[in-house]
Amino acid sequence: MWGKLHSGALVLAVLLLAMPATVSADSKEYSYIYKSTRAMGMGGAYTAVGGRVDSLFYNPAGLINIPQDKGWEVNLINVSAEYGKNTKKFLRDTKDATNTTDLNNSGSADDDKLQAMNTVLADYRGQNLHARIADFTSIGKSYDKWAFGLGGLASGRLDATTHQGFGADGFLEVSADALYGAIGGVSIAVSDSLYAGVGVKSLHRESLIHDFTARELVEHQSDLNSYIKDDLREKGDAYGADLGLIWKFAKTSKLKPAIGVSAMNVGGLHFGQAGVIPMTVNAGFSINPTIAGIRSLIMGVDYVDILNNNKEDKDQPKRLRAGAEVQIVDVMPVEVTLRAGMYEKQPTVGFDLRLLIFTISYAMYTEEVGAYAGQDKDKRQLVTLNIGW
Repeated sequence: MWGKLHSGALVLAVLLLAMPATVSADSKEYSYIYKSTRAMGMGGAYTAVGGRVDSLFYNPAGLINIPQDKGWEVNLINVSAEYGKNTKKFLRDTKDATNTTDLNNSGSADDDKLQAMNTVLADYRGQNLHARIADFTSIGKSYDKWAFGLGGLASGRLDATTHQGFGADGFLEVSADALYGAIGGVSIAVSDSLYAGVGVKSLHRESLIHDFTARELVEHQSDLNSYIKDDLREKGDAYGADLGLIWKFAKTSKLKPAIGVSAMNVGGLHFGQAGVIPMTVNAGFSINPTIAGIRSLIMGVDYVDILNNNKEDKDQPKRLRAGAEVQIVDVMPVEVTLRAGMYEKQPTVGFDLRLLIFTISYAMYTEEVGAYAGQDKDKRQLVTLNIGW
């Protein structure tokens, strides 16, 4: 199932300019495998927080914080969709351009379509276009001294940027990928306050990095599927490991402080011609104070990529995350959770609404696609539908 999903996503990415992607050459967004809606709602500060199976993408030691009183965490369907601020309008305008008819009665619509496509590219010159869709089906459970999580990931992402050089030389720079595979991990108590986590993953990636001219998009509109699959895409497999620690010091304190550190994608994920996702070393601090009438209040702060393995820049504010989560209702069958934070110096908000086994999660955050925080902001909406318990 994942193989069909990822291959179709890669093709659909450019057919509709709406799915897979990593980062275009002009974009400075850091590489990632998966973004948790919960984590992004609270500013991406998750290294010392965890508490769900999606901890596997931030710090495997965080699996130990899966609530024991809720039993198994089972995510039968966990589908996320995300888009940037310019994407929806660009898709509509691009579709209209490729549907342009023979306006000058020359006997062919190709020149008219080319002119319409050039106009669209000019209108969106320099703007980042982003979309992502993913499913992370998973299970996990926490016990007194250990916890585990296991899941399957299928995802597709797109980032694209238009540039100068219009007419026959106009182009759209696209970098896309489709990714699928398995990931799992365990968290084990080393002592009463220290927990170590180990994660492993096996992933397949298909990537597309190409500068499309306006004429190329028009000429291949009828065979773009085969053109991408046969001539442009690159494929590769990678196996990786993740390491993490969480230290719950001062366990008698009402603040319940914790420190977390993680090394994700140890040694880097090398997909051959399909690219590399670098290793990142991250650190975080969190508190989980006990407050009467509230099931849970969590506050955290992270600094990611301490070793600057993401070579796009060395900007410190881009690596800083902070946020909070408060669970205001948790009475079966209803749960309401609110989140807020700061991600790369920009505010984030989010929430969970659960009824029985159905949960809608939302996060709004701003990704910095420039070289430093505040240079080129891309506001994004992220929604997840979950069926599970």
